[in-house]
Amino acid sequence: MTKSGSLDALNLPRLLNFEGATAPIIPFQWHSASGGQVSIAPLAILGVVLLASTVLFSSPSAGATAPVPAYRFVPTIQNGAVTHLAQGRWDLPSYGMLFDFSAHEVGVYDRAGGLCWRDTEYVDTKSVNDLVPFVATGTSPSSLLFASSPDGTRYHIKSVSMLPPACMEAQDRTSPLYIFNAVTASLLEFYPFAHEHGVDWAERTSRLLPRMASVHNEVELLAVLTELFRGVEDPHTSLAGNIDGKPFRLRSFRGQDFKALEAAYSRQSQYDIFLDWFFKYWMRGEFDQASTALLSGTRRQAFNNGLVWGRLKGNIGYLAINEMAGFGQDSDLAEDRSLLGPALDRALADLKGTRSLVLDISHNLGGDDEISSDIAARFADRVRKAYSKQAFRGGTVQWFETVPHQGTRYLKPIYLLTSELTASAAEVFTIRMRGLPNVVQVGETTQGIFSDSTEKGLPNGWVLAMSTEIYRDSHGRNYEGAGLSPAVPYRVIGVDHAAAGYRNAILRAAELATTHKLAY
Repeated sequence: MTKSGSLDALNLPRLLNFEGATAPIIPFQWHSASGGQVSIAPLAILGVVLLASTVLFSSPSAGATAPVPAYRFVPTIQNGAVTHLAQGRWDLPSYGMLFDFSAHEVGVYDRAGGLCWRDTEYVDTKSVNDLVPFVATGTSPSSLLFASSPDGTRYHIKSVSMLPPACMEAQDRTSPLYIFNAVTASLLEFYPFAHEHGVDWAERTSRLLPRMASVHNEVELLAVLTELFRGVEDPHTSLAGNIDGKPFRLRSFRGQDFKALEAAYSRQSQYDIFLDWFFKYWMRGEFDQASTALLSGTRRQAFNNGLVWGRLKGNIGYLAINEMAGFGQDSDLAEDRSLLGPALDRALADLKGTRSLVLDISHNLGGDDEISSDIAARFADRVRKAYSKQAFRGGTVQWFETVPHQGTRYLKPIYLLTSELTASAAEVFTIRMRGLPNVVQVGETTQGIFSDSTEKGLPNGWVLAMSTEIYRDSHGRNYEGAGLSPAVPYRVIGVDHAAAGYRNAILRAAELATTHKLAY
């Protein structure tokens, strides 16, 4: 299950849609099987960076108490082979997945609605290492725990003697009808947020199924599935793939900020890919605004603006955390954590003498939940319960705590600046920070996508991703589809850089840090 958040922005395929999409973009064209042309127009809004780092599972936080200690976990893949402990056939019913592992042969299967197919994403030990990198003995001889990391999300699996007949029977699993049924059955069975995101999968399925009788190729199939996903504002739920070498992704974001960004992108002509425009032009302009808010000579940065820090007027510190993954070139989670620690040490040492801190995650689109845990630990006064997560279909509830870092910390008043762009792992971080007595959230309500994104490789090579887990804060509240609202609300995101909306939002947070009194 992949995250929080996160949209790995720089590597996402472009979102495509058929004619009739609202964005005025020149369409790509394919020739259909009947010889006619079919147009698919790339929708302006595609992904951004939520889900930066995961593939099947999200990687939540450190410090949670659990019956199996972290040191018991070992790598699932060692020296290119499946470790003896993980070999066998294993069932993960809460995610609709099966694992068939021998030393050098791996099979991952997806199940939904009586269907079963071999997952096309996870076909060798390297991809399985990305999927379930750690394993430990469970609470009984016939059970195991897979995990995203020893201190991350744990998945309870049970041994099975054989794969179900549906996984073995011979049939054409690449036909358009099978793909349609696999997608809709998965969403009907494992998607927990139909109400929160305002979608009725059963109604959409029954309405679109008759159209499948006239669908004979992938272009026509994509036209139907475009209608299935239309208006579903959950960036962790999407369909991606290629047709004749041209990538597509069906996905939408929630909120006025993203709608305004989409409109601005559609009005320009320099960039023909939304993400290029977003990161190379718009986000760069935002970072320039943030720099002008800082006192001259105080700005420092690491990881190509992944972390930015300095000082604001009134001896207020400023620390922007703009990503929660990808700190090194092709780095994995362990490397990211090792790189992040020294950078945070430098930043917090520089800010040690400030009276309070503006902690800016308003442009953080996600990453790894473990990273959110490591950062939150730098501001924690003591161990505090943070949140729980649970797979929708009978998953075990797992609790996570925020545990104070043993080194450099900042325990003075903190004003946490958020926006609609704050998403996925950055929202998990927000939940952690809201549980600390010295923190006030200001700015805009966050995106509202906490669940990890479970990816299922379909038989035709397309990938279905969907939210499958329920996150709840320490009081049992679920914010999926709604986001986390600030204590002091005001606008943060403005598309027009000339208006200096982001700079003004930072300065307003600094003013609050100067005048507002925290009672803790």
